[in-house]
Amino acid sequence: MTLDRRLFLLSAAALPACQMMEPRIAMPDAWRLGYTNPPADGFEPAVMRKMSGRLPDAFGGTLYRNGPAQFAYGGQTAQHWFDGDGMVQAIRFEGGAAVHRGRFVATPKRKGEQAAGRFLAPGFGTEADPEYPLGSADDANAANTSVLMSGGELLALWEGGSAWRMDPDTLESRGPKIWRDDLAGMPFLAHPKREPDGTVWNLAPGGRRVGFYRINPDGTIRDFGLVDIGVAAYMHDWAMTASELIILVQPWILKRSRPPFAAHLAWEPERGLVAQVYNKNDFSLKRTVQCPPRAFYHTGSAWTDADGAIHLDVAFYDRPVLGQGGGANLIAGKYATSVDEIEPEVCLLTLPIKGDGVLRESGLQGEFLQADPRRSGLFRRHVLVLTGRAPGRPGHTGVARIDWNTGDVARFDFGPGQMVEEFLVVPKPGDMTEAAAWAVGRTLNLEARASEVHVFDLARLADGPVVTYRAPRSWPLGFHGTFVAA
Repeated sequence: MTLDRRLFLLSAAALPACQMMEPRIAMPDAWRLGYTNPPADGFEPAVMRKMSGRLPDAFGGTLYRNGPAQFAYGGQTAQHWFDGDGMVQAIRFEGGAAVHRGRFVATPKRKGEQAAGRFLAPGFGTEADPEYPLGSADDANAANTSVLMSGGELLALWEGGSAWRMDPDTLESRGPKIWRDDLAGMPFLAHPKREPDGTVWNLAPGGRRVGFYRINPDGTIRDFGLVDIGVAAYMHDWAMTASELIILVQPWILKRSRPPFAAHLAWEPERGLVAQVYNKNDFSLKRTVQCPPRAFYHTGSAWTDADGAIHLDVAFYDRPVLGQGGGANLIAGKYATSVDEIEPEVCLLTLPIKGDGVLRESGLQGEFLQADPRRSGLFRRHVLVLTGRAPGRPGHTGVARIDWNTGDVARFDFGPGQMVEEFLVVPKPGDMTEAAAWAVGRTLNLEARASEVHVFDLARLADGPVVTYRAPRSWPLGFHGTFVAA
């Protein structure tokens, strides 16, 4: 069967069911689609309609996305955005077409709550049912934060437990990833870092003690080591240079290690933010750099200059957001401007060999930082971020690219009718220059009530997408993803 005929049949089969599933939400509240349950069985493959442009001949592969997607059981809603069951979306680009499918990650938490028809497991902001059997952290694993391709396996990631194995083609769940018998059930942070040679590093947060994974390009584990960071700080992202690993210990401290964790976090700005820098080959070689008090969720990437100073971009908040109760109002369909529109500033943090850290403020409010993956740990100029807000609803409206050499900002705004997810930088094959890349990501079109995916030429971001596809359905807003080239 030819590709075109296969795509036509997939599209024809999926469309009637998708039309029937579309929630009836009035246009002013259409943003609620981003927090509405998708079908429990997920989404079978369906062709996305090309709305404009043309897919570049050299662009091919699969965009994987992950995020919470189970927000309610009947009248019971999730108590925190971070606690909804993960649903992995896959958008495959091939032959000028884009095909979408999506499936929930079949963790023990997912299976148990589906059978019971209600929320049971504890979480970041969720109280547990007292009768829920919690034998290990993986019994509460929502597998809802990011994805990693390692050794031919697609892994759905969560903050507090195992990575969850999935088939890259069918998205069928295959159980927890056990890197080594003594590491079974060990946390695996949602922001692994990949070196240019394919080696993956990641953290295992566990209060004061944090583990470092080093994973070979073929997906086998090379080694694992522990360090003591001195305090149980909230941790979601970190940074890496060619030779060093950087943990930013923010002054958001977990006072009691039991769920719901959000209820036990305290903001202690008098501590400041402390950067701990570890040598990749000897964790005993460590230095610390004191920095101004800031909260953060996401870094871009880091590099070391000729003088030994480390530079990394971070989206810094003056204080934490999405703590206790974070996102619960949005799940319930309520939007409070004073709470939900707090935005960080994109900054370049410099960690000198001696002295305190220095912040360079860009003046741009933005989140979900992404850089050229070929430059991981190496010098680079650009970082891609989400930016822009629409009055009366949550979410971003645009993407922007900052050039740290010149301070210039290029941006494209989709307008108030779109909610924008994290965009990824996808290198163009055969050209190693930093600007030779695409930016690819998904939006929720509120007027069409449908998900869209867009591909930009990174060097001409302000010109708009070179191609846009629209799905015959919508799915909830996600957190993070990865792109796997064909």
